[in-house]
Amino acid sequence: MKKFMIIAICICGGLFLSVSASEAKQAPYVIGIAVDLTGRAAGLGIPEKRVYLMKAEEFNKAGGVNGRHLKLIILDNETKPAKAVINTKKLIEVEKVIATLGYSTSGSTLASAETVMAGETVLVSNAASEKIWKPTKKWVFNVVPRQKDACTPILVDNLLQRGSKKIAYIYINTAYGQTGKETFEWVCKNKGIKPATIEKYTPGTTDVSPQITHIKISGADGLIICGYMGDTAMVLKSARDLGIKFPIVSEYAVVGPEFIKLTGKYGEGVASTSLKALVAHDLLDSDVQKKIAVELYDKYIKKYGTFSLYSGHAWDALTLIKRALENVDPKLDPTKDEDLKKIRVQLRDNIENLKNVVGQNGVFDYSPDNHNGLPFGCYVPVVISNGKWRLVK
Repeated sequence: MKKFMIIAICICGGLFLSVSASEAKQAPYVIGIAVDLTGRAAGLGIPEKRVYLMKAEEFNKAGGVNGRHLKLIILDNETKPAKAVINTKKLIEVEKVIATLGYSTSGSTLASAETVMAGETVLVSNAASEKIWKPTKKWVFNVVPRQKDACTPILVDNLLQRGSKKIAYIYINTAYGQTGKETFEWVCKNKGIKPATIEKYTPGTTDVSPQITHIKISGADGLIICGYMGDTAMVLKSARDLGIKFPIVSEYAVVGPEFIKLTGKYGEGVASTSLKALVAHDLLDSDVQKKIAVELYDKYIKKYGTFSLYSGHAWDALTLIKRALENVDPKLDPTKDEDLKKIRVQLRDNIENLKNVVGQNGVFDYSPDNHNGLPFGCYVPVVISNGKWRLVK
């Protein structure tokens, strides 16, 4: 009988110890990642996914945040804004995430904005349109500099310096392209120049010869293309095949190894702008971004062979989330609905107050009126030379 009681006590004691150990293990912070892994914008979403996983592993190995690991749930938006909305709703209501990150395109971001506003959950976008954060949307943030600050003015100057006097613009008819077109018109007005012509094409278009013909007869001597990698490659090839020989530059959505592969000989000499990691080793040692730019570039190259601009967006988004989480009340349990709601609110408030955070896209200074936080000139001009993206000195 005594022997039986001793065994029973040992078993109960073992169960108690097991429960205690389980209770001592903190539930993770669940973060939703909604990116384009298939479809037209897969070239954006795939490198983003890679770095989200890389940074989460790095943070978790260092102990996580507030004693909790970061758990990522990654969904494919398929380059469809409607799918992004479905994914966002699932992440917020079913997966109970503390925030949603990714949103490779402006269209997916803008389509999902209403859902995160209703769900009172932070969305941090990797897309470019200033419409994402202007006017300010309480729960929506952005890590990519707008074309007005980091691209279009630099491209116009590049063409003017190369002798162009009549610049044409052709854009994809999406939120990203429409913002590019509006920015181009703004730059031209400020510089007192008149566009040669402005053309557009719809997503999925495979023939832009009519638009290229209009550009040729407009008298243009310089061209800016605004589109994603595949679209821009198609427009570039069409322009060259139809006899356009003057300089062609591209808005920054194309900066990655995929574009060089897609364009081949057609890409040589095409200029754009990029975050600094693309040319990390060419930066001055005094550049405050050089250390992390080299770190990202070297890690990504070592693992995947060629660098992608979009990896930097994921680096910034998850880094900013981590920084903001560090000031969230550590006693709040993300598995409890009331606590989760408080975590989401505190996280949002903390992001809005982040200052002087050195990232890949620039140095971030958020505020209640600025949910982008990046300064003018945070990108550098680059050009395809001998099959590689190079810094324009």
